[in-house]
Amino acid sequence: MKTRGNRFFHSSNRPVETITLSEDHKWGKLAVVIVLVALGIFFLGRGIYAALNHQGGWTEITAQYGTEGCGSSFQFQYRLDDRSGNAEYHDLTLMYTSLCTREAKLYDSVGTYPDLGNLGALNAAPNQELSLEPELYRALEKIQASGNRVLYLAPLYEYYSCLFFCEREEETLAYDPLRNPDLARSFGELAAFASDPGQIDLELLGENRARLRVSEEYLAYAQANGISLFVDFGWMKNAFILDDLAAAIRQKGFTRGYLLSTDGFGCNLCDTGESFSVNVFDRALGEDCLAAQLQYSRPLSFVSLRSYTTTPMGNDLYFEMADGQVRSIYVDPADGMPKTAMDDLLLWSQERGCADLVLMGSPIFTADSFAPERLEQLDCFYAYCSEKTLICSDPMMEISALAEGYRTAD
Repeated sequence: MKTRGNRFFHSSNRPVETITLSEDHKWGKLAVVIVLVALGIFFLGRGIYAALNHQGGWTEITAQYGTEGCGSSFQFQYRLDDRSGNAEYHDLTLMYTSLCTREAKLYDSVGTYPDLGNLGALNAAPNQELSLEPELYRALEKIQASGNRVLYLAPLYEYYSCLFFCEREEETLAYDPLRNPDLARSFGELAAFASDPGQIDLELLGENRARLRVSEEYLAYAQANGISLFVDFGWMKNAFILDDLAAAIRQKGFTRGYLLSTDGFGCNLCDTGESFSVNVFDRALGEDCLAAQLQYSRPLSFVSLRSYTTTPMGNDLYFEMADGQVRSIYVDPADGMPKTAMDDLLLWSQERGCADLVLMGSPIFTADSFAPERLEQLDCFYAYCSEKTLICSDPMMEISALAEGYRTAD
């Protein structure tokens, strides 16, 4: 621990003075100690009672400490019943802890576990038929049906994501393909493999059986370049995990809460008619990016795609250069280059989950230029700002706040 001067450690050459207490002082001192101990026990008891006694109302549910899992990437808020708050809190905590532990293992692209067909098992055994967990198999089915190839950019993301943990700008040069021609060439090679189903593809064989098919050419390239990771959900991972968590929580009958991830995904389970709000951001506002608030009162899933960060929790997805340029986690599978066609895009749906929204919206967001007509073709609602105008496609959304100088589209 760093200290200022000798704040915590003192030295002195003065002689030590011994003070002798009288008997009266001793009894007085003992009385003070007894009172302090009693007060300590009282407040400790109140703290334990408050921690264990959940009377109702909105409460954060957290995965238990000491367990491996993905709980740190999510916030789970739940409105406990006034009559059975303690029981609900206990059941939710146990269930949420178990779910977070399992989901972390399912989407772990490196580790393998006995009797658990996870993503790591696919990476460890290319061209072999494996049995996968049903949740993971459904996620892979969803990706395959969408035609999105981000899954196969795993080796590129494994290296590129190091950029966001750099402390100094000069360190980022080794990981930034936009400033490093040699790295751009390597990323282009990896993107060419990733975008070609003849080089790498998933065979989904039914009954949760799958094979990660990798060509001899790609295997040789991987061996020559120290690549052992072929598939990974990358920045989309938490969208799929959140859908799994929400489905399991809803299946158990808990429908008075919402889940948020640290990287822009959310699911509101509430079917109680309560009113909630969601933010629309616009980077054109500068540091204060909040352009509007939308109000709703129905269960919805949300995806917020952004080319910059608005919270310290998202710093592992972005790096801002001294000149204001921002590198984000979003990479175009077509050429392997980081890019975004716009700064902010909010998507939501009552019928579709976060994974569907991400798979639909990412090709529009991660592109060379923004094509608003493509948004109109999506099976979901959307909102974004353009030239201080809020465009919102959902007539059921109430605009509860709008930044000064902003207007709504006609």
